[in-house]
Amino acid sequence: MKSNTILYGLLSLFILVSLSSCRKSYSAGDWDILPEKETPNPIDSGSNAPTKTLKVMSVNMRLSTIPDFATMITYIKEYSPDLLFLRQIDSATTRVEKVNRPQVMADSLGMEVFFKKNFDYQTGGFGNAVLSKFPIKEKVAQILRREDGNTAELRSAVMIRVEVEKDHDVYFAGTELDPSVVNNRNLQVVDLLNMTEKITEPVILVGNFNEQESANGQVLSYLKGSFTFACLGAGCPMNSPKASPTGIYDYITFKGAGGKLALSNYLAFPKSANTFLPMTASFKLKIEQ
Repeated sequence: MKSNTILYGLLSLFILVSLSSCRKSYSAGDWDILPEKETPNPIDSGSNAPTKTLKVMSVNMRLSTIPDFATMITYIKEYSPDLLFLRQIDSATTRVEKVNRPQVMADSLGMEVFFKKNFDYQTGGFGNAVLSKFPIKEKVAQILRREDGNTAELRSAVMIRVEVEKDHDVYFAGTELDPSVVNNRNLQVVDLLNMTEKITEPVILVGNFNEQESANGQVLSYLKGSFTFACLGAGCPMNSPKASPTGIYDYITFKGAGGKLALSNYLAFPKSANTFLPMTASFKLKIEQ
């Protein structure tokens, strides 16, 4: 009897060791599958609730030559985002031959577009655009604050509400904050929080916040109070300079609205027509019947 007890004990220990050795390990660079701890409020896999996949992309559109625009369209088509943010994009300026680039991009991708001009430039404007494959139901734009008397380049935030499925809306917003004046950035992040704080539907906020996590600055600290950064603390994928990235200049963040939105993956897209690699993420939106 005693020998049987010992045998059963050894067998149980062998099974536990075998199971442990089969578990998948994760590394900070494995962006196709993120650790569960980095995706708060995941959709309950046992609920049998249907979900809708949303592919998101954030792209810097400051391009050096006219042909670079066509190249960037090709790269974006390759990823085929459902929601796309274009920062630093020209519209109808002479340096882009008066082409309405946000609209051309939308037409090429089969998307709807909302462009916000940060300021007049040449014969057109320079600013940010958000695009969607889903119907746009609402458009919001705001020029972000600067310190009194400060003459830094104007920055904007653009946001749309899209209907992913009937009675299932998502807000998608993008921005680029001041890269050089810290106090301007601190004011601008408060503007972002004020824009989104009362929204009860899922919100995806993307763009260049012009602050690295290592700086321990107020911008990321404030945003982390309201939005989930899936990569912070685990090693966000760097995206510039393209040849050998050393910094993060596009983030993708979200608020899941009580578990309605969950992150699937997060990575830098490997192709770009400028020095910034686009940032991408996939989400699953819970479709409640």
